[in-house]
Amino acid sequence: MKVSIIIPVYNASSFILDCMESVAKQTVTEGLECILIEDCSKDNTITVIEEHIKNYKGQVCFVLQKQDNNQGPSAARNRGIREAKGEYLFFLDADDTIMPDCIEVLYGLAKKYDADYVQGRYNVNENETLRYENENILPCFLDDRREIKRLLLNHNKILFTPHNRLVRRQMIIDNNLFFNEEIAVREDFLWMTFVAKYVERFASCGNPTYCRGYNDDSLTNNINFEREIKGYRVLIETMVENYDAFQLGAQKELALEALLMALRAGYFHNEAERKHLFATITSKNNLIENLFLKLFLKTNNFKILHLLVRIYKRYD
Repeated sequence: MKVSIIIPVYNASSFILDCMESVAKQTVTEGLECILIEDCSKDNTITVIEEHIKNYKGQVCFVLQKQDNNQGPSAARNRGIREAKGEYLFFLDADDTIMPDCIEVLYGLAKKYDADYVQGRYNVNENETLRYENENILPCFLDDRREIKRLLLNHNKILFTPHNRLVRRQMIIDNNLFFNEEIAVREDFLWMTFVAKYVERFASCGNPTYCRGYNDDSLTNNINFEREIKGYRVLIETMVENYDAFQLGAQKELALEALLMALRAGYFHNEAERKHLFATITSKNNLIENLFLKLFLKTNNFKILHLLVRIYKRYD
């Protein structure tokens, strides 16, 4: 297998057919498998999937795996990783579709540059977030690990989602880069921070490869404060706990940004929780960094924050 497309599926009966059809209609289907991890849907998703597989006559190897109980997208993706036989992995959400030449283009770049990671672009439509993402011109190819890590840790340059990129499966397996099943949100953000540590060769595609859908029932569109708070807490704790010396400043900057994102969103009104997160961040800072951080928290003056970021950049 060249590429394994992994699709977590839950209550997707109204859109999974479009998703599967976009895989079936790829311009290159030889050596392509599509693994659907069905996460105990309450609708007729399984029937739709089984009917499509039964009637499909092409080269794509569609595989349906059923979870014993509902475990969430992280567990589904992890099972897909373990089941996959492809040289590269591609994560696709069940309410999204891919452009007809998506796999041909991304896999072609992967082989051309012997890349560990190939980033696609989005078919924007009316999605402002994706429009902003597409304004960022990414390098066609990088083999400087310093530049790669800084790029992959910059969520203003690359969306911190698992989909719309090829990643070398052996890199994922060798470095145990599985999704954190403890959390249901921010798990993709956390996953990207670990992937960034191991990518040695990066490539990107200039053409749209992925089309985002919109599902009213998705976790992303249904904010659960407890789930969000837990996600951010685990994200920040795990990031700080796993700092390494290579591009340390970029890691510190991202952990601080995650904390600020949570505070801007109105989470962590509980004083004990806030103190815990501040203590987590400050535990790996030096005295000068913590002085600037405390000044910023007292004054909310972003000029101070920019100075702190400049200090972080001196590590790199």
